[in-house]
Amino acid sequence: MRRTDSINSSTALTGVQRTNSGISSIEHLGVPRTDSSRSAASTASWGLDYLQEEKIAPLKWIKSPVNVRTDSSREASENAAASDNGEENNKNTNATTGNEVLHLSVRENANTIELFSDLFFIANLETFTSAHSVNNVNTLVAYISFFSIIWFTWFQITLHDVRFSLDSGYERVCKLAQFCIFVGFAFVGSSFDPEQDGQNNQNFRILCHILLGSRLLMVIQYSVALHFIRRHTESMTWPLSLTIATLVFSGGSFLSMTVSFKPGPKPGLGIYYLYYVILGIEAAVTLGISIVWRKTGFKRTHLTERMGLLTLVIIGEGAIGATKTVGKVMGNDDVRLDATLLIACMVLILLLSWMLYFDNPPECNFGSIRQQVWAVLHFPFHLGMIGIVEGSQQIILAWHVLRRFISFRKDVRVACIEQHLDGTALVRAITRALDKLKLADDSNGRDWLPRILDEVQTLGNTTDVCSLGRLGAGTSSLPPAFDTLTRTLTTALADSVNPSSSSSSSSSSSSSAALPAQHPGYMAIYAYYWGSLSLALVFLALFILITRRADRPLTLSDRAALAVRAAVALTALGLAAAAASERFLMLYLENGATLPTVAACFLIIVAFDRWAKGVSASRLRRELTGSLEHWDNGSQE
Repeated sequence: MRRTDSINSSTALTGVQRTNSGISSIEHLGVPRTDSSRSAASTASWGLDYLQEEKIAPLKWIKSPVNVRTDSSREASENAAASDNGEENNKNTNATTGNEVLHLSVRENANTIELFSDLFFIANLETFTSAHSVNNVNTLVAYISFFSIIWFTWFQITLHDVRFSLDSGYERVCKLAQFCIFVGFAFVGSSFDPEQDGQNNQNFRILCHILLGSRLLMVIQYSVALHFIRRHTESMTWPLSLTIATLVFSGGSFLSMTVSFKPGPKPGLGIYYLYYVILGIEAAVTLGISIVWRKTGFKRTHLTERMGLLTLVIIGEGAIGATKTVGKVMGNDDVRLDATLLIACMVLILLLSWMLYFDNPPECNFGSIRQQVWAVLHFPFHLGMIGIVEGSQQIILAWHVLRRFISFRKDVRVACIEQHLDGTALVRAITRALDKLKLADDSNGRDWLPRILDEVQTLGNTTDVCSLGRLGAGTSSLPPAFDTLTRTLTTALADSVNPSSSSSSSSSSSSSAALPAQHPGYMAIYAYYWGSLSLALVFLALFILITRRADRPLTLSDRAALAVRAAVALTALGLAAAAASERFLMLYLENGATLPTVAACFLIIVAFDRWAKGVSASRLRRELTGSLEHWDNGSQE
């Protein structure tokens, strides 16, 4: 008995000495000593947590995306509890032995480096917008094309990262390579124009090589994941091999396209469509593989969070544009109430866009297949959101140009139609009207002043240009001799706030260009803005439908949300079609009513959602209260 007590005392003493040694080591690292009430075990645990949090523990060069756990009975019970509609849990990928279970080390939350990579995505959009503002049909098509290329590249990267990416030195090197790829997209985006002649072929050759490099990088990443997985199981070899083969095929296809972009004439439009065909097939095959082989699926991953984060940064791109628009609209003018209200409406639209998406998060565990469909449908949804945030800026700039042009035209009409000035007097009157526009204070507008002044001088040298005999009795329109001046001024005003719009504006030589609102570019801006709003609302409604299941049916608030979104989407389509009426478009843009209308539509949806959720919650509360009262009465009887 004494020998046993001696052994126990010695063992306890040794444990205390080791613990004290551990505490001393922690103190040596600069960790504050714990108080006397802290137990030795908790101190050691706290010290290990400190090492992890302070990044004192060395970063591993590479990590395996799989874990092998023992206690298969516990794992099996967890999988059974987490199963969803009979779908197989990807954490139970394969049993290696009788008491070992293989599962992917998926993360349920995004890390900071993934959010950091999203910033490169949005930086590409901002760079492209600065070089190609969406102000006509050609730039709209180019914007959609470029957005499609970078979005599906980002999507492929995300599909890998949410399943196989763990923080390590290797993954950070891969992220560095991905950042370089997106910087390459920014270089290509500055000259991305499928409508341009053959001088742009070199730019598309570079784009093909960048896409090839991105696919080769993903081939390496999937191959590394396959290497670690094959150490434990062969069950995932076939689906991952198919994914690798798909990426090799798409990369080879992009490489083969470089032959079509040799120096010389512009190739046919069919070669540009091939980009989107390859990207679509690539995404469909990758998602199809995860649907057929559920072990490579996305259950318990943070795919849902990744789509939400990208939505957030896309809305944030609108905040960047809003600050730039303030400088363009109010930079050379005094603070105006109407301009201030329009800027406030644009900011309100951004806030309400955030509320419409993030106040209605998807239900948890709504199914692996539904989750993948929900994720890929974010492409058209994000396209609509980009149209809303970018279109809001263009609508304000169009209103700003139109307001300044109408002010100039009003002064010229007074001088010509009412006062019938001629010669030097007419030149002085037009020059005073030009001075009010402050084109000389703008670096872009200043370049147009010599040409505008030459045309003003030409009008002054024209005999009887504003005489009553030439104008005719009762006329309210400027004579045709003013058409060249008004077209040039329209281009100068547009160029002063949006330099990339000058080429498209100057290309119009018809007399209708005398009214900026009738310019085809403004018609395109107006139509795609309302079309984007309708597109975004349609997919917000689809997201509600997709995330509901048989055991989670549509509630009263869900049905109300679907109805109000459908009604507003149809209204938006009707307003987009109204762009065919030049008179309506002129009045609508001149009065600056577009943004207040959109803000009102969003407010109606948000208010209706809140009201419907309140009614639905009250009804559910009454039903539950009635059930409890019925149960109490039954128990008393």
